[in-house]
Amino acid sequence: MTLISYQADRPGKAAENRFFRVLRVIDGDSLEVEGVGEVRLIGVDTPELYHPLKPVQFFAREASEYVKNILGKSRVRLEYDQEKVDKYGRTLAYVYLEDGCCLNEEIIKNGYGFALLRFPFQHLMRYRALEDQARKKGVGLWRNLGLDEFRWILSQETIPYEVFEMANNWWGVRYREYVRLRLTADELQRELLNLRLWTSEFSPSDLERTLLANGWLKLNR
Repeated sequence: MTLISYQADRPGKAAENRFFRVLRVIDGDSLEVEGVGEVRLIGVDTPELYHPLKPVQFFAREASEYVKNILGKSRVRLEYDQEKVDKYGRTLAYVYLEDGCCLNEEIIKNGYGFALLRFPFQHLMRYRALEDQARKKGVGLWRNLGLDEFRWILSQETIPYEVFEMANNWWGVRYREYVRLRLTADELQRELLNLRLWTSEFSPSDLERTLLANGWLKLNR
């Protein structure tokens, strides 16, 4: 797979190795770049700072501040993988600073984000190894074996969803005003994975339709 150097206002035009000014850091894995628009970092997933279906997540603000600090006043150069634009119209890129540092890698290596492995990309194995190293070193969001995140979630008093035990070895899960009841242990695991995917990908109206079509019930308030 060959990387394609950034060559214009959108992928596929103008000068090779061109550097651009960052207008703002949207969150830990998204930037607004002059002449390009919103850029989503390839292979990186930082905790949610702005999401219509999720509360602010642990270490989200720290990740955003880290990106602002590491960028400083540096301009950035963009390189691409096979997919150049995501379904939201954002440019997908590896972001390089003027000193040659890859922002995508630095975020994972220093524990400010996770390797996003749901979609294939050229450096997937490397990013997975960087995350593993950060976890072993206990840096950033990996500190204290997850207890910091657990205590932070409790302090927010807004748990995104909750799992509860029902009679006769059944399980249930609740997300906001929706519940899925009488699940086996295997079904519960699948439902939690689905829920995390759906709340990441869908709008509130699409999420409601999807939940109700997949056996969830809406509680009367």
